[in-house]
Amino acid sequence: MAEPKKKSGRFSVLRFLLMVANLFVILGVIAGFMAAYISPDKSWIWAFFGLAFPYLLLINLFFIPVWLLIKKKYALLPLIIILVCWSRISGYIQLDFGKKTPAGETDIRVMSYNVRLFDLYNWKKGQVSESAAQMFNLTGDYKPDLLFIQEYHAGRKGKVNIADSIKKYTKLKYSYISLVESNGKTRPYGIATFSRWPIVSKGIINFIGNPANVCSYADIVRDGDTIRAFNIHLESIQFSKEDYLYVSEFRANAEEQELLSEGLRSIARKLKHAFIRRAAQARVVAEEIEKSPYPVIVCGDLNDTPSSYTYYTISNQLSDAFVNSGNGLSQTYAGALPSFRIDYIMHDKSRFIASDYSRIRNKLSDHYPVFATLRLQAAE
Repeated sequence: MAEPKKKSGRFSVLRFLLMVANLFVILGVIAGFMAAYISPDKSWIWAFFGLAFPYLLLINLFFIPVWLLIKKKYALLPLIIILVCWSRISGYIQLDFGKKTPAGETDIRVMSYNVRLFDLYNWKKGQVSESAAQMFNLTGDYKPDLLFIQEYHAGRKGKVNIADSIKKYTKLKYSYISLVESNGKTRPYGIATFSRWPIVSKGIINFIGNPANVCSYADIVRDGDTIRAFNIHLESIQFSKEDYLYVSEFRANAEEQELLSEGLRSIARKLKHAFIRRAAQARVVAEEIEKSPYPVIVCGDLNDTPSSYTYYTISNQLSDAFVNSGNGLSQTYAGALPSFRIDYIMHDKSRFIASDYSRIRNKLSDHYPVFATLRLQAAE
């Protein structure tokens, strides 16, 4: 009779360890959920849980079939957590249940694209690279009415004029190009907004810190309706080549332990710094959106995920085109790190309806372009 008791005891220990592990994961999921509400400049540790949120949620999901096999009633706990976090999950994955609507006369085709300077460092003899030429073609193929570009490069004086090339391919007549001002000089890079309709007013919203991170707005008149279009590029993590190497070739053998530890500390410091900077930038953008006298379209590279304080602060008063009309996953970062959705198309809740959202899987930059059709509703 001793053997069955031993097995029962081992099983109880295993069940206890699984419960402890599941509880730790659940606490991580809850912390990730709460990250949207807690500013990193007040408590930055929550932002790391926000970044890890989808992975923690997947681990939590794994516990459901485990508990169904071992102790069915315990499966309720991870299931309840998933239901509680459902609103956050919708920022990562969508299922298309006939969300698309037929084309209409008031549709506005919108594209947002971080072009990584149009592959500047591969230009030769005054000619853009093959990748840059393909980017021009891609924007032309999708025929946007509004095109928002981050990490824009103006070209080389007398040799390459990027604005002319974009207008040629897209047939967009109007533009607002905001180049970076640094140390009293105008740099050839920044952000750019191209429009099919006249831009009657425009402005720049500068942030404290890195001058390359900026937000612009353009007031666009379409058939008597004025729309304020925001183009955003928020603080990036500023990873070095060495940081990317640590992430892509993660090893922990004894010889490299000290070097690896320093590399991970460097990555954590940069993430923390970026979380804090973006929090302040997001509040500035949210204030400008709230002050807008017109319905808004907000596009750009937030460099942060749908679980973040940055995303929540900006999107809280808007609708997210992916959430309303997307399908599947929509990771937009195409670089060396694990992919996240960090590029967005958002819009006024009452004046626009989104349809036909897509992430364009064309790896010409380290970001995938995103595209959506927005239907302008009549004012109430």
